[in-house]
Amino acid sequence: MLSRSTLVCLSLLILSGCGESDLIELQERELDDARQAAAESGEEPGSGAAGPDQGIDDPSNQRIDLTQYDLVFSDDFRGSRIDPVKWNTALDWGPDLVIHNQMQYYVDTLATPDFGVDPFEFTGEELIISASQTPDNLRAAANEQSWLSGVLTSAEKFEFSYGYVEARIDLPDARGAWPSFWMLSSDFIGLKPEVYIMEQDGAYPHSVFFNYNYLDEQGTRRELVSEELADGFHQYGVAWSPNELLFYVDRVPRYRIVGDAVASQEMYLILNLAMGGVWPGAPDATSGSKVDMVVDYVRAFQLKP
Repeated sequence: MLSRSTLVCLSLLILSGCGESDLIELQERELDDARQAAAESGEEPGSGAAGPDQGIDDPSNQRIDLTQYDLVFSDDFRGSRIDPVKWNTALDWGPDLVIHNQMQYYVDTLATPDFGVDPFEFTGEELIISASQTPDNLRAAANEQSWLSGVLTSAEKFEFSYGYVEARIDLPDARGAWPSFWMLSSDFIGLKPEVYIMEQDGAYPHSVFFNYNYLDEQGTRRELVSEELADGFHQYGVAWSPNELLFYVDRVPRYRIVGDAVASQEMYLILNLAMGGVWPGAPDATSGSKVDMVVDYVRAFQLKP
């Protein structure tokens, strides 16, 4: 029987930039269409599929009430190193699979602490995940990728179904940056759900997207919305319940997806800073040689019994 990581790897190979699949073209087109629609109308765009419902009346009165939840996972990054009890520093399928034509190599600092570059910096109050240009002497070790960066996943350490997940993040302002905070199905079978609590094209620092990808017998669908944001830290969250995903910025609801295609499988958390790829394109001279994504905390809650 194939392992979970092998199944995920094979599925992502099919969905990745290897051969510019229909999925990638669809995702890129929908993201571009959404951004253009937002610019023209000033409204939050969405694309149909698993039942999007944007009818959130007076969202300021519907802030998430965390008194109804128990905290089940938390990292405030106040230490001096990645906590191996909570996180992996590599994706399930390893560092050498290139997804969506991205240009970074994720340094697995837990497995290779002497790699030569550490993308994780602790300030005592936040975690900085940095992407930096790969030194010539590390290109071979970095699968010839031109950037080094970091990823955290809670695979096989914290996996859950239903609840509220939130991270407080200061996103980069750099062309070619592709930061994401998302969840992936533990088994990656059936609908193969991917919930993007937040992802950003670094060339558009005041816009983030909330996405839900899944497969069904009709093919691949994607839900998204754009939200204009000011600089600095913001809280990005999603409340996940049976048949509903409700996305939040600063604990105010911004977008809802409903329907029986909403994931019910257990999922784990992923926080990463990608560079380049089919969506944001390559970094350029304005991007600089180092790009930072600053994380204050990551927390997960489940409803009290």
